[in-house]
Amino acid sequence: MKKIVAVLRPFDLQQNVYVYENGNKIDAQSIEMTKLNECIVELANKYNIKDISLLGPKAYSKGIKKQIEKEQLTKYNNKELNIEFI
Repeated sequence: MKKIVAVLRPFDLQQNVYVYENGNKIDAQSIEMTKLNECIVELANKYNIKDISLLGPKAYSKGIKKQIEKEQLTKYNNKELNIEFI
């Protein structure tokens, strides 16, 4: 099972995003906050991933979730992502 895990820290410019397959890390990136939603969507499409976990403050994560969903819908015209909060 493939999954993206984003570790969100509201006051940091760089956010850490990891791609896992069967529990093994296959990619890791440090992404600027302003490009986070775009990069997560690109990673999801690159690795054919449907599951995304956001680790961080709930209210902040909910805002990021909305941005990711909007990016996915406008750029790739589909709603296949399953985004959860950890």
